[in-house]
Amino acid sequence: MIKSVKRICSLLCAAALLTGSLTACSSKYAIVSKEEEKPVPVLEELPIVEPEPEPEPEPEPEPQTFTVKLCAVGDNLIHDNLIRSGLREDGTYNYDHFYEHVLDQLAQFDIKIINQETVLVNDPANYTGYPRFGSPYEVGEAVIKAGFNVITHATNHSFDKNVKGVESSVAFWREHPEVLMVGMYDNEEDFNEIPVKDFGGIKIAFLNYTYGLNGFQLPEDKQYLVNTLYDDNKVISDIQRARELADFIIVFPHWGTEYVYEATTYQRSEAKIFVDAGADLIIGAHPHVVEPLEILTAEDGREVPCYWSLGNFISSQSEVPRMLGAMAEVTIEMTEGDERAHLVSAEIEPVATFISKDTKFITSYMLKDFTEEIAADHWLSKKGLTAQKLQDLFDDITGKEEE
Repeated sequence: MIKSVKRICSLLCAAALLTGSLTACSSKYAIVSKEEEKPVPVLEELPIVEPEPEPEPEPEPEPQTFTVKLCAVGDNLIHDNLIRSGLREDGTYNYDHFYEHVLDQLAQFDIKIINQETVLVNDPANYTGYPRFGSPYEVGEAVIKAGFNVITHATNHSFDKNVKGVESSVAFWREHPEVLMVGMYDNEEDFNEIPVKDFGGIKIAFLNYTYGLNGFQLPEDKQYLVNTLYDDNKVISDIQRARELADFIIVFPHWGTEYVYEATTYQRSEAKIFVDAGADLIIGAHPHVVEPLEILTAEDGREVPCYWSLGNFISSQSEVPRMLGAMAEVTIEMTEGDERAHLVSAEIEPVATFISKDTKFITSYMLKDFTEEIAADHWLSKKGLTAQKLQDLFDDITGKEEE
């Protein structure tokens, strides 16, 4: 019995040892059932990026405004004394001296207009003064050199040398395409065309007519030679056609009564036709003296400046008032999108003709540059001509002293 108990104890001890051994082995090679926690990566905080704003639309460009400055002078009236004043010792002619004292004034303007009263001829045998004028081509050359770029040629002296005189003048100006000549033509096609020229982005129509031809009649088959005021319906049609082609219309009538300082009933009647038909500006010539600037009102309410007469620009007439002329000074403007151009300003400034006491030197001045010293050397100082007398006459005619 004791042996049995001992055996059981031995077996129990062995089992205990074996269990301890197994437990030790199990502890050494045990698999962890719970996974070890891995470190969680920490994301750095990124900067907030604001979305780029939508680009602002490009602003609409401002409409472009076109501005043109215009000046016009009166009659380029070439008497015998003026023809002789250009004769040189070598037998050639030069007339640059006519305009040398107004060059700075002219240079301020884009459009420079002169009324060429007399026809231009290329044959010295036809160089004549009053009453049937024929002026050397060199007069035209001097006009161009001075900067004039629009020539009005429909005058009462346009037919002084008959058909050949008109054709000679047209031929001269055709050789100078940079200059626009209006009022005389050598063919029907040009006569029927509305003369329009673009100056600085503004299309301007230039319409020139004369009241008559000193009693001469145009040939039946050549009525196109000179533009006249004989047919009001034609003038109205021309202006209406011009409104379709141009942004601005100027009418240049050769009209009125010589040596009268006010507009006649005839001038006023014609002017009403012009403005009601659509003219934007009227610049007149012929009376050989200055007549005032007046604002006329058209049927549609438009205000239209009318220079009734600019007088003589240069001549050798023999009376003091005929030494006074005027320069029209106008600013025209048009903005993109406008239907028509409009006037910004219309002014008038006096000019004076100087004739030396021996009548061999003749030239034009702006009256502001015509000093009393210059006046004292004038051919007509013997008739009382002074700079102040011319200024007073200008003020009286134009009403300047009332401003």
